Amino acid sequence: MKKIVFILVLIVFLSACSNDADDSSYESADSDIATSEESSQSGMSTNDSQLDNRVEMEQAEEEPASEANEDNLENVEGRKIIHNAQLHLETETFDETVNFLETETANYDGYVVNSNYSNHREEAERFGRMTIRIPAGQFQDFIAIVENGDLKILNKSVSGEDVTEQYVDLTSRLESKEVVEKRLLAFMEEAEKTEDLLKISNDLADVQEDIEQLTGKINYLENQSDYATIDIELTERRVDMPSVQDESLSTWEKTQDQFLKSIQAILSIASGLFVFLVGNAPIIILFLIIGLVVYFVIKNTIQKRENNN
Repeated sequence: MKKIVFILVLIVFLSACSNDADDSSYESADSDIATSEESSQSGMSTNDSQLDNRVEMEQAEEEPASEANEDNLENVEGRKIIHNAQLHLETETFDETVNFLETETANYDGYVVNSNYSNHREEAERFGRMTIRIPAGQFQDFIAIVENGDLKILNKSVSGEDVTEQYVDLTSRLESKEVVEKRLLAFMEEAEKTEDLLKISNDLADVQEDIEQLTGKINYLENQSDYATIDIELTERRVDMPSVQDESLSTWEKTQDQFLKSIQAILSIASGLFVFLVGNAPIIILFLIIGLVVYFVIKNTIQKRENNN
């Protein structure tokens, strides 16, 4: 009898333990389900806000840090310096000087941007302007060649502008914009909604426009720093060497000129006298009448005295 009671108690105990284990497993499953639901909901909310924050995050990343700019400034190969020069030259051989400048420009691997000349008549002094681009490394050598030639330098101005820091800044910004462009392209491939696709496309268009502008500025600085610009004003100074025949012709011309001046002086005096007499005729006639009256009165008086004597 005791054995039967013991067996019954043992069965009841084992069944109670199994029920507790089942309850705990359900509770664990429920907690797992709840956890998965919460994570899915948070994932959905994250996906909704992800697209809104991507552009702001990328734009924040695209701004170059000052430390990075300083490192790039130290690592840049050579300084970016824009060289400019203005020369005002005077020459006695205008055509030869133009040919000389064009030839030396080609020898120094440069090129003429524009040139214009005025007063091509032989009897007039000519004037010209030239704009030349010379590789920056040979800029000083070209200036020295011009100074050591037969040209007279009336005015000279040389200047240089260091744009290395500006160039490095533009390069850093361009690299950041290109990183943003790549990420936006990756986001576009992953986008599933039309609304998200349109938003990414607009942001991508803005970034690509910035890339084009930065690229243009960088190319301009590279061109200006790689080639120096030289503006030249060229003036002709004519020197005439008269011959004996020219001198004799000049003497005859001077004689003719002096003779004409004498005739003009006589005509001028005659014209002045005529104007004086005609213009002052009333006054002159009046003085003549008065003079004649006085003359006759004096004459009559003298004759009466002589007759009385």
